[in-house]
Amino acid sequence: MCIGNNKEYMAPSSLLLHNQKAKSKLQMRVKVRIRRLKRVNKFIEEPTKHEMEMRNLKLYMENMRILKENERLKNKAKMLHQENLDLLLELEKKKVKL
Repeated sequence: MCIGNNKEYMAPSSLLLHNQKAKSKLQMRVKVRIRRLKRVNKFIEEPTKHEMEMRNLKLYMENMRILKENERLKNKAKMLHQENLDLLLELEKKKVKL
């Protein structure tokens, strides 16, 4: 039976040192995992970033086209409204003559 490996029989100072080493190893593993995840995310994010930029550009172009069409339809509506007013005025003049 090996007493040195069993935490129950360790002296408080060696137990503290053992806990610090274990904590240090755990922190190192976490740092390595974070670095690895950042590296993986970088390779994943690059194509995704490009796709998002392209989608954004397409949506922007579509939005500009819609705004232009909206402006054209507004102008057409104004012209039709004016034509309608002119026709109503003409109709009123004909009614008065009769």
